[in-house]
Amino acid sequence: MSDAEGLGAVAATGDTLATLKALRDRLATDLDSTTSKRDLASLSRLLVDVLSDIDAIEKSQPEQKGTARDEVARKRADRTAASKTPRRSASRR
Repeated sequence: MSDAEGLGAVAATGDTLATLKALRDRLATDLDSTTSKRDLASLSRLLVDVLSDIDAIEKSQPEQKGTARDEVARKRADRTAASKTPRRSASRR
């Protein structure tokens, strides 16, 4: 499968962020292989625009908090850390 078919397959999924990331990768590959200064300028401009679009989409998405399994693991780790903390014994007078 060529890069163009790969980009087409990703675009066909309808996932805008994944498509932009695939386009970013394709533009970066094309930039590395170009010898034309004219192409270098236009590809660079396109890459900057795509990176900006990716950044905007990622910032607009809600932060992933994890699954219930992640929450249980976090609580377990907190309890384990707390149990390893030495406790002060009550002083008797």
